Amino acid sequence: MLEPLRRTAAPFAMDDGEYRAQISGLQIVFGAVLGFVLAGAEDFTPFSFGVLLLVNVAAVVSILFISASRYRLIYTAVALGYSLALPWLVQRITDVAAPDKLAPTLLIWTFFQAAAEFMPRTKAADRQP
Repeated sequence: MLEPLRRTAAPFAMDDGEYRAQISGLQIVFGAVLGFVLAGAEDFTPFSFGVLLLVNVAAVVSILFISASRYRLIYTAVALGYSLALPWLVQRITDVAAPDKLAPTLLIWTFFQAAAEFMPRTKAADRQP
């Protein structure tokens, strides 16, 4: 299904160093952005903040699993769905709204993580699940 797309992008294949730099860069940038976004929750009660952290950790882990698991496509779908549902989950559990920029931050991270994972790589950089 994705093979025609992979062949089209083959001239732009990443080597192992480029792939690792891409993933590390995404983690650094979005870790910092999440810190900034979660600063909008300083008025939450300890319980509400704990719930926000709990659901956020699950979103971040699902995003990181895109590159760490052989089930990359499934984790991409999970991360996208979970990132979209996160504000609703926080509201239902705590009766407070998650920071407005949390879901867009997680969605963009997911898109870039998936793009890095599904871009073609040179043979030396290909991972065997």
